[in-house]
This record gives sequence, structure tokens and C-alpha cells, in this order.
Amino acid sequence: MSSDSLSTSTVIWIKQEVKPHYHANHTEQVYVIEGQGQMLVGTKTYTVGPGDLIYIPKGTIHAIRVLGKDKPMKVLSIQTPQFDGSDRVMVMPAGW
Repeated sequence: MSSDSLSTSTVIWIKQEVKPHYHANHTEQVYVIEGQGQMLVGTKTYTVGPGDLIYIPKGTIHAIRVLGKDKPMKVLSIQTPQFDGSDRVMVMPAGW
């Protein structure tokens, strides 16, 4: 959607999941527009749906799984500073 040196805003359609990862240099806010999912943030798991806003501090492991098999999730992701993907560190926490 938009990007400059201070932030990047992107609409994402999640069909199944976003695998566990963290960002070494970015904070992220995820606003759920459509669909429902199970979201991991740090060591806690939440059920999220339309209208939920999730704040993810830099360095915090996070992931999401779509709960509805027939309906993907649509989310707005806002990352600060500008995101180019280079600081995404994939991990696999126990229990996910």
C-alpha cells in the first residue's frame, strides 16, 4: 500500500498461516480486517478476528494460523521503520 523510510503498510491475505518469526529491527501492528485466526505473540496465543489490533514489539516471535478453512484472513500490517524483509528471522518455538 505505502512505504517510506519511517514505515511500511501492507494488506496481506493469509490463506493458511504465517510461520513463526521475529523482526530484529521492526515493530509491527496487525489489524484484522476479515477472517479469524490463532495468533502467537511471544509465549501467548490469542484467537483474533475482525477489528482486533495486535502490537508486536521488535524481537518478539509471532505467527498466525487461519481458523476458517474456506475463508482466508485479510490483515493490515504496519511496520516501523520501513520494511524490506531483510530482518525477518524464521524460528520454530515449541508447541506451535
